[in-house]
Amino acid sequence: MTRFRTLLITAFAVFAVAVPTALAAHNGNNSAQLTGTGDPDATGKAIVNYSEGRGDFNGTINVKNLNPGETYSFFVRRGATETLVCSGEANSQGTFTCQAQHLPLPGFTMAVVRNAAGIEVASGTFARRGNCRDPQQAGSLCAPGQNK
Repeated sequence: MTRFRTLLITAFAVFAVAVPTALAAHNGNNSAQLTGTGDPDATGKAIVNYSEGRGDFNGTINVKNLNPGETYSFFVRRGATETLVCSGEANSQGTFTCQAQHLPLPGFTMAVVRNAAGIEVASGTFARRGNCRDPQQAGSLCAPGQNK
């Protein structure tokens, strides 16, 4: 019985430590609803998530009503600075999707989609949910001196 109790206590201790660690691994959800700017029919959604365990970001986007076969790029923007997340072609129905992982992104407030000529076709402002992020990033819940 003592051996069983020790095993049970050990299993509980491992679970109590592992679950919060796993939950903390994904630490910030950033979502933007996109509307057309240069292409008024364009609509979509961009998601960029911060992963505490890796210290980097994953990004994905889906935009509809674009020109089939045309190349588009997804950027995040803060002020006048844009950083490329990923690029790809719109499919035969005019839907552009792309994703990237392990991105060392700076702070950002907006999602921007540009065509191959560099013209902005859609954009949206990120809504933030989650824990602490870069204290310089808009919407951050970081206390002064924290850095994630």
